[in-house]
Amino acid sequence: MKVLNKLLAGSCAVLSLGCSSESLAASDSVVVLQYHHVSDGTPAVTSIDPDTFKEHLSYLKDNNFNVIDIKQAQEAIESNGELPEKAVVITFDDGYQNVYENAADLLEQYEMPYTVFVNPDLMAKHQGHYMGWEELKDLEARGARIANHGQTHAHLIRREPDETKEQWVERMHYDVVSAQEAIDENLGEQEKYFAYPYGEYDNQLRALLDDLGFLAFAQHSGPWSEWSEETAITRFPASGIYANLDTLKTKLRSKAMPVVSYKPEEPLLDYENMQPTLEVTLTGDEALKDVRTNQLRCFSGGQVLEPEWHSDTRFTVEVTTDLPVGRSRVNCTAPSASESRYYWYSIALIRPDAQGSWPD
Repeated sequence: MKVLNKLLAGSCAVLSLGCSSESLAASDSVVVLQYHHVSDGTPAVTSIDPDTFKEHLSYLKDNNFNVIDIKQAQEAIESNGELPEKAVVITFDDGYQNVYENAADLLEQYEMPYTVFVNPDLMAKHQGHYMGWEELKDLEARGARIANHGQTHAHLIRREPDETKEQWVERMHYDVVSAQEAIDENLGEQEKYFAYPYGEYDNQLRALLDDLGFLAFAQHSGPWSEWSEETAITRFPASGIYANLDTLKTKLRSKAMPVVSYKPEEPLLDYENMQPTLEVTLTGDEALKDVRTNQLRCFSGGQVLEPEWHSDTRFTVEVTTDLPVGRSRVNCTAPSASESRYYWYSIALIRPDAQGSWPD
């Protein structure tokens, strides 16, 4: 069942650089960018080279985007207050050493806050590949936040052979809580933010994180807003093929589509469900008036999916080609009636193989 986020808001706490007085108009959503490696010598699919990363930061600054701290965004949305116009949050998953070497100085130069999600177990086992606690302490002293990416970076929703539900819950509890304890022990008590390894989650894992008091971030796309779910907050990947600044510009200006429910509620599909039908219900209140629903389209694997409307607020789309084994997403967009911007919504999907597994 979809659990809608507490709506945020609050004062527009913004960093001084990257913010201009003309851009402090109220907004109802924030774009969260997700990076991994900042290097030209690491796997291309999760990397952005340092020069391109600098281009991203320069574009944000030169075009009056307001890069704000993740906590400031949370407080604004939860208190139903005002976010600055063109608000952006920057995040990094995994805590690679090259982020310290190639990104930290640039972010400090541009005076932009950011959050790094780390795996303490991997840090201990692969020193030099991942940042250590001393590097993380240095980043924190320079304005970064350090947050939880799980202890082991495992595929958390996969059950081990013959593992009971109770055993799985215990293992997940350890993976999340022990990582938070390590972070707090080394850096002092930190805010409870969690990024799902590989962006993978199910409703049981979400419920556990909710019980533990975490906000949790996924990897399918869309802005963070009052319509978001507290344990499935969307982010725009900005590495690999998604590092292209020309396409990123549209995403940076996107608005959150006012979605109140969707199906399937679980990302993990059955192996046989190769062409799922998705159902989305939008709000029927004032927020929908600016959405050009007659121009709404969805996209999957390069294909355009035409929605079938069943009411003014509910539509379905059918994926028309077989989903590959692994993670995928269906993105839906619609133009704004008042601005040259798009409303954006994404549904995460995972199709396992016949043995219930899928690639990293």
